[in-house]
Amino acid sequence: MFVRQLGYVRMAGTPDVRPSVHIPTVYESVATEPSHWEYHVLTIDAREQALPDSSQLNTLGQEGWILVSILDESVNGRGSKVHYYFVRKANT
Repeated sequence: MFVRQLGYVRMAGTPDVRPSVHIPTVYESVATEPSHWEYHVLTIDAREQALPDSSQLNTLGQEGWILVSILDESVNGRGSKVHYYFVRKANT
């Protein structure tokens, strides 16, 4: 037999266990400095140069550079250059 009371269901003969109450998470307001970033663009003319291999990209990664975007001009027929955009946190 089921008994319905105030939005929850319990079975007859079982202990009355109510769902736990949600405890909200409160975050402390801490002042932070805005981050400063450096940018690096590696431009390769695909007709004249080979695209960067994994060792070149790994070297940039070890220097802290993160690849965030690639623009290939040949996709839209505007050129043959490939632009690699990198970012890293500036040393201030």
